[in-house]
Order: sequence, then C-alpha cells, then structure tokens
Amino acid sequence: MIAVTDSCPNCCRRGVEPIAVRRRGDAIAHGYQCPGCGHRWATSRLLSAYSEIHRARRHRDNSAAARTACDPTTGSHPNTAA
Repeated sequence: MIAVTDSCPNCCRRGVEPIAVRRRGDAIAHGYQCPGCGHRWATSRLLSAYSEIHRARRHRDNSAAARTACDPTTGSHPNTAA
C-alpha cells in the first residue's frame, strides 16, 4: 500500500502519518493526530480515483522510458541519427 501522509490543518506541520485506517468498499479513511499540536482530523479517499491517477502516471512513465531507451543490439539511441 502507498504510504499516506497529510499536513495538519491546524499548525500546517507536514508529513503527519495516520494513527488509524479504516477501509469501506471503494473508500479508505485515515485518522491523524498531529505530533506537534495534538490536533485530530480524518480524511476519506476514493481508491478508484487514485488508481486512475497511478495508471495514467505509469503509462506516461513507460512511454517516456521507451522514447529514451537505447537499442540493445547496437547501443544507439533511437532518437539519434545514425
């Protein structure tokens, strides 16, 4: 699972890790408590929305890697004139 952190809405401390996680259907809820100010809050995320983002990112990364890969048989770059 992806490491999820959040920023405290009270004091803006970044990287606060969840103290509780609950999954219900296609949603996941995280409970947080700021170690700095003690503020507590919860977030809920739809996992299907994040899977679409990650799927698009993987496709984009794979496409970029394919454009910059070297030909293993010749060692030449595909975008370079021979």
